Amino acid sequence: MKKLIKTSQKKRFESIRAIDYNYDKEYGEAKVYIPDERRPKTSNPEPVIDDLILSIEKRNNALNGYFQLNVSGKIIDFRLSGYHKIPEAYFLGCEKESVIQSIHNHFLDVFGNSMDYNWQSQFWDRPLKGFTPFLPKLKNVSYFVGMILEGHFADVKNFDSFISSSPVLKTIQLLVMAKTEPMNPESKFYDTESIHIHTPMFNGPDFLRHFRGKHIGLNCNRYEKSNLIDFVKRWKSGKSFQNLEFSYIEIRYDNQFLNQILNEIGAKFIDATKQPPTYAVRQRFDWNRKNDTTEPFMSHAYVVRESDNLVASAGIQNNAFFFGVWDKTEEEFLRIVE
Repeated sequence: MKKLIKTSQKKRFESIRAIDYNYDKEYGEAKVYIPDERRPKTSNPEPVIDDLILSIEKRNNALNGYFQLNVSGKIIDFRLSGYHKIPEAYFLGCEKESVIQSIHNHFLDVFGNSMDYNWQSQFWDRPLKGFTPFLPKLKNVSYFVGMILEGHFADVKNFDSFISSSPVLKTIQLLVMAKTEPMNPESKFYDTESIHIHTPMFNGPDFLRHFRGKHIGLNCNRYEKSNLIDFVKRWKSGKSFQNLEFSYIEIRYDNQFLNQILNEIGAKFIDATKQPPTYAVRQRFDWNRKNDTTEPFMSHAYVVRESDNLVASAGIQNNAFFFGVWDKTEEEFLRIVE
């Protein structure tokens, strides 16, 4: 039967690009979506009911109409619910991870490894006392995690312990609501591909210094000029930030030093009569807009990495420092200047 379905639906399967697990921390349940890439983009990036294929929930004994299916060797309770008759898979409290793993293994068996599988948190920025993100161990999945650093996780040891025991994360969004100590420079946190950090109330530790991923964004009250100069200096040396593609640092207060920072980092400048290229890459901060680009920026200033002569554009825009690494040497970069 599985082979028959695969054969008859081959063309349809080839049009599927991703399966998204959207986890709701408040209710402890996950909804599974297959996004329709053909749908026109809207200003609201949230999943739509038409893309929902399955809901995974804790069993409610007050309901009826359950039936059982063998999914990847595990017997799971199902029922059809609601106007749309969307299938719902149920678990007992202790079985949540194993039920999700069995369902995911079934998707892998049907669709294979050619598509993106994403696990993401819904409403992560709504405070919930004592909340720890739920991250089931699933094969070939990209994890997009949002966390509030306060309470238990204000202790950097607890936060680092959680990160160390978790699968490798694709994206972390942090809302820092308590003063924290710097993390271990070797923490797995810094290996995350994309990190976005918002510290709205006070100065946090320098999360940028030990970053080893591709994209990092900081929205902070204040940021030390010396740290920013050191960041560019270390990138130029080729000894740090080898994987970096894009970063920005938005500074709310005491940001006047940005007016002179391009000179202080030793930037080179394209002739003012020429138009520099616009830098933008596929953004990795907002997982609901995975196909969008980073905020485009254009700057006459650039710096060159000593180890391979690659160029990074550096610019100031709306009290923020932008830094974008090109896959071009200085000679190749200057050729695309108009």
